[in-house]
Amino acid sequence: MTEKIETLDELASRLSEDPSEIRTVSDLVDSLVYLGNTDKVYARHDDHLGLKTDLSSAFLGTPIDQIDALEFEEDVNRVLEQANIIIPLSERHLSADDLEEIAEDQARLGLRE
Repeated sequence: MTEKIETLDELASRLSEDPSEIRTVSDLVDSLVYLGNTDKVYARHDDHLGLKTDLSSAFLGTPIDQIDALEFEEDVNRVLEQANIIIPLSERHLSADDLEEIAEDQARLGLRE
C-alpha cells in the first residue's frame, strides 16, 4: 500500500524523477491533474478535474519551497487529498473489469470504436 503523502515536497518527489522541474504549485497541480487524467485513474476517479480552479491564484503562483502551510492550509489540504487518491490509483494493477470500463469510456468519448 502506498504511504500517505503529507507535504507538497513529497508530492513533487512522487510526481517527477526530477522534483526541481516542478517549481510552483501550479506546476505541481498540473502534473497531478495530468496523472489523474490517465485512463488508469480516470476510470475510477474524476474529482480532480476542477482542482486547479478551486485553488487560490496566490497559492498556485507560489514556489513550492516557499509555501506557508498555515497560510494556505485549505489549498494544501485539497491538493494532498487528491494526491492521496490519484497516486494509489495510478499504481494499482488493472483488472479485466477496469480494462473493460476504460474501453467503454474511450468508446463513449469517441476515442475508440
